[in-house]
Amino acid sequence: MTSSCSTPSLIVALPQLQDPNFLKSVVLMVESNEKGSMGYIINRPASYSVRDVLPDGEPDIPPNIPAWFGGPVGMDRGVVIHNRPDEQASNKLGLIRVSSSPIAMESLVECHQEAEKQAAIYSSRFVVGYAGWGPRQLEREMKAGAWIQVDAGFDLIFNTPWQDMWDQAMKRIGVNPMNIAPTVQPFLN
Repeated sequence: MTSSCSTPSLIVALPQLQDPNFLKSVVLMVESNEKGSMGYIINRPASYSVRDVLPDGEPDIPPNIPAWFGGPVGMDRGVVIHNRPDEQASNKLGLIRVSSSPIAMESLVECHQEAEKQAAIYSSRFVVGYAGWGPRQLEREMKAGAWIQVDAGFDLIFNTPWQDMWDQAMKRIGVNPMNIAPTVQPFLN
């Protein structure tokens, strides 16, 4: 099992990770260095819409575009994870973009409208909050068996229904979660 995290990649919560914030989570990792690690949970819909979390005066967002729980840190901020050209994106991770630019917000609305017309999967997500780890914390959790890293596959991120992402990520690495023995060492924070 890898003990460090490369970016972009996905980390997948293993069954023994019972923290309710991360239970069966798939996290898009966007940063990992000596100062810590940061990513966004991509398979957890929030109980509110994008319009509910944007401040007044923001672009007109239809009320039916769902927001996603990106993690327990920074719940007062959101970003769009998408796959469309955006020169203002704060992170460009190959074909994946992380941005809060006006272009990203317009893309979010367009993607949602296209998905509704075609009964397709959303290729753009507005995530609120993020997952963060202190220096070497994620590496310790990976060594303890809480997470496993997989490639940031475009199809898994943008073409897989959220409720199937965790199972598909486990299949991608050839792991049957039922065959994983619980760890005997406690998770170190």
